[in-house]
Amino acid sequence: MSGLPSVEETVRSFLETIQEGAPSSEKEMPSLFLEFSELLFENPEHTSEKILITDLGGFELDEFLNFYLEDMFPDDPKIREKGKTFLKKFRKFLDRKFPLKKEQEEEWKEFFKENEIR
Repeated sequence: MSGLPSVEETVRSFLETIQEGAPSSEKEMPSLFLEFSELLFENPEHTSEKILITDLGGFELDEFLNFYLEDMFPDDPKIREKGKTFLKKFRKFLDRKFPLKKEQEEEWKEFFKENEIR
């Protein structure tokens, strides 16, 4: 491995931090994020390439929160709030385990600011 964690490895590590008995949405959202990442970066010519956590910038986060979740769950009026909660927790996890590079960190900060995630 190149030293950089893949999105899959990172999400699996994050899932391990979720406590037993947590609401199912806390476990569901990371899985949806992983599924979204795989769809977004799907490239039939390079199926063995891993999606690295460094591949996720503000654009990808925006697509996940503002389009993917709403398209997948049009009948859930709280889906964006659930997504925001997940991204906030995921970011804290990343800061502890896999700190973002400066440029990526700036993109994430801007995304959080624009989407009022505190």
